[in-house]
Amino acid sequence: MATLLTFRRDVSLAVLSRAKTAADHHEDLGCSILGPASRAVRDAHGWLKREVQRLGEHEASRRARSLVKQLEATPAYARLTTGKRKNGRLVLRDDVRFPDPARFPPRVLHVRRGELGFDLEVNAAEWPAIADACAALGRGLSVPERRLFSRVPVCRTLLDELSAAGWLERHDGASTLPSSGFTFVGHNTTLVRDGGASVLIDPYFRPMSQFDLPSYPPMQARDLGAVDAVCITHSHGDHFHLGSLLTLPRDTAIFVPPVEKESLFSTDCVARLEQLGFTNVHAPGWYSSRKVGALSVHAMPFYGEQPTDGDGVYDDLFNMGTTWAVRGPNTSAAFFADSGDDVRGRMSDVCDLATRGGPIDVLFCGVRGFRLKPIFFGFTTLDAYLVNVPLDALTTPQQLMAGPSEALAYAKRLGAKTLVPCADGGAPWYWREGMGPKYPGYPGVPVEGASSHEENPDADPYPERAVAARKRGDATVTVLRPGEALTEGRVTPLPDFRWPFEPLSS
Repeated sequence: MATLLTFRRDVSLAVLSRAKTAADHHEDLGCSILGPASRAVRDAHGWLKREVQRLGEHEASRRARSLVKQLEATPAYARLTTGKRKNGRLVLRDDVRFPDPARFPPRVLHVRRGELGFDLEVNAAEWPAIADACAALGRGLSVPERRLFSRVPVCRTLLDELSAAGWLERHDGASTLPSSGFTFVGHNTTLVRDGGASVLIDPYFRPMSQFDLPSYPPMQARDLGAVDAVCITHSHGDHFHLGSLLTLPRDTAIFVPPVEKESLFSTDCVARLEQLGFTNVHAPGWYSSRKVGALSVHAMPFYGEQPTDGDGVYDDLFNMGTTWAVRGPNTSAAFFADSGDDVRGRMSDVCDLATRGGPIDVLFCGVRGFRLKPIFFGFTTLDAYLVNVPLDALTTPQQLMAGPSEALAYAKRLGAKTLVPCADGGAPWYWREGMGPKYPGYPGVPVEGASSHEENPDADPYPERAVAARKRGDATVTVLRPGEALTEGRVTPLPDFRWPFEPLSS
């Protein structure tokens, strides 16, 4: 058998617009809320975050209105506005709400392993070759392929840097996965296979760390084998991650949300992927369908995960997304990710749309709830959301996403037999990046600013909370761990990815 090389499991990729400072390395270009376009707003919010920290939760809540008015009077914030007010808030300039994407083209491939990393400058014409090289490494690069890639200077530089650093290793082939059913990679990343076709939802491959048990690594593209299509729910960095997508072939069909104009809250996924050389990207409108071999993919509305569950300051600024239903000859599933309700609609009504082709077997749905007073958005990844919160709503707790009871209600409305709680971490490598609760026995420490608590019931609940919320007649709640497969209601741990931690009681 020919020797194949792939990335070490502790190596990750990111696509950046620039890499002049340490902060630039945290601004993945595909992430609408932590990407470079939102930096001016996030920097301006720094004053408010410091004041909230100084005052404490109670006093900051009491003084929220005056604090935001003081924020808007700071030079850093005021220069972003028109000087006019709406719903009590200074109105942002159009070019701040809708930054010109041409100002932030992809220029850098950042490769990281733990605390080490290197930046490879890539010009517009070179991205397709770099994407091909990363995809080849993602599935396993042969010696003849390496010779071919080495004829392209930028690819030769990448391969030489990876080899010199010792960041490549032998690849023995993809894992053996069920031919029908669902393989849960973690967070919201799920592979659907049925009838010889496969669809991958929200690929977000995380690197292994020095704290992880060798017997329980994060699953990556190398483990999944061929993928026929990808569905993206929305453009937050844990759902639309360009570094992860680079490990898939450029001609993979990728279905993304329709975004008419890139904004603070929504990346133009089509434009960003095409900048990297992807050739088969589509933004199907809500209520439309596409075929992927024996599978059919249905695009449905994405409501929820907006700054408030009511009216915002602007009527044209939304986190645009798409929820998906995937149907095959033997199984079907809906993927609701971080959705819930907002001023435009309710996900309970989307359930009626999803069942036009018959009941859905499995619902993959977030259960975070994300109940939070907007004045505290600065302590989450949703910092930029504060710009769209009316002055009167700063201390009104908002439920941005479905919680356990809502997810169970959606499953019942879909006629689903099974609910899988997801989109809230699920393993050490997610918790350490600030996503999901900490389980007893998790090794390592979280990133700066992430919760060190075992659970925040209002924002990062254990998936077992959906089990506890289940009532007679509700769907069965199946808690899947990364590296487990679900086929016909049965959970099968994959041999190389067995959950090593003690189960929690529900």
